[in-house]
Amino acid sequence: MEKKWISDFLGVGYRYTDIYMNILILFTDRKTAIKTWNENIHWWPDDQIVLRFIEDEDYYWFILYLQGKDLFSKENIGFFKKNQLTQNYLRFKKNFDEKAILRFALYKPLEKKIRDEDKNSVKNENNESDPSISTNYELNIFKRMKTIYDVKFLKINELDDNSFESSLIKNTGAQHA
Repeated sequence: MEKKWISDFLGVGYRYTDIYMNILILFTDRKTAIKTWNENIHWWPDDQIVLRFIEDEDYYWFILYLQGKDLFSKENIGFFKKNQLTQNYLRFKKNFDEKAILRFALYKPLEKKIRDEDKNSVKNENNESDPSISTNYELNIFKRMKTIYDVKFLKINELDDNSFESSLIKNTGAQHA
């Protein structure tokens, strides 16, 4: 069974407040996240989950998949996304210690009404948007989790040309060229 790569998720987040750092795969649609977890990730044995961070100048490739095949999953999936190097990623890399916790999270805009008194003080020169609405974001982290033991941080020039990660990056680059 060939692997289906999911790259249309919003991004990757990091949480530092637990004993082991959390890696959050961020979604904007709750139903998609729950379905993906229940039909696939739920069945992944923790000791077979592989996570690779491949650094390429100002970017890094996030690659998460199950080593081998899982007979219980509906599909053989993996997660793959090119991300900008950020301070959060660098902090995660620096403080990583032997294992990480994988969780899904819902990241969505939270519209908040401004009080009527404040609305009158907001200057809206172009009348492009409603000044009574300000946009913030809400992060809901799902309770389900998996432990990832096989985590590596690599530079793109360290990859063997025949490696799985190298071929995946090259094939994706050819598709988007």
